[in-house]
Amino acid sequence: MATPNPARLSALGSKTLTLAMERQRLLSISPPSSSSPLRPAGANPGGSVGQITKNLTALREGIINIENSQGPSKQTQALREQYQSVLGILGEDEVSAAGIESLPVPPQRRVEPLIPSAAASSLQQQGTTFKDDPQETNEDMYMQQTQIMRDQDTQLESLSQSIGRQHHLSLQINDELGEQAGLLEGLDEDLDRTGARLARAQRTMNKVSKGAKENWSTLTIGIIILVLLLLIIIFKT
Repeated sequence: MATPNPARLSALGSKTLTLAMERQRLLSISPPSSSSPLRPAGANPGGSVGQITKNLTALREGIINIENSQGPSKQTQALREQYQSVLGILGEDEVSAAGIESLPVPPQRRVEPLIPSAAASSLQQQGTTFKDDPQETNEDMYMQQTQIMRDQDTQLESLSQSIGRQHHLSLQINDELGEQAGLLEGLDEDLDRTGARLARAQRTMNKVSKGAKENWSTLTIGIIILVLLLLIIIFKT
């Protein structure tokens, strides 16, 4: 038998609840006759009561089938609440007269063991062969700690060698920087001496230029006299 659809059962429960409420409204307007306490006066045979009973029977069977196949869930709990709501509207007398059965207690969800029984028995059988040896465990731990300390010593030694190389390299760099500083100082001194010489040469040139400007007329007369003397000597010869 196929498992009922919880959505369809929920729709059926809602429809049945509506029918029960409508029937309750009719009963409040027109009380039931003495011949049929489940049927309002003037109601047709096989009317709302028969439909409600049929729906409740289908709803009850669907809830039981789902819980037996899939176990209790939030959906079946909601369906149970719908079923009980309809029974509450009908009342105990009408439910008994219509032969409507109440829902059974939901089955308990079966919890699967974490370890299968076969595996558990196998572990129990093998458990006698596994015995803790504290002395061996402590020895293993001591060996592990010793190996860890050796590894750490090796790493520290490598780190110390690397630091030594870095220190030696830094000393070499310091020496080179000192040499470069000495060269720069010597170059600075050479530039200062060269600048002083250029300044003296510039002052000398300024003096010569100034003297030439001041004695330009005398020099011109001397040159003219020298040229005239050369011309006289040439013509006499």
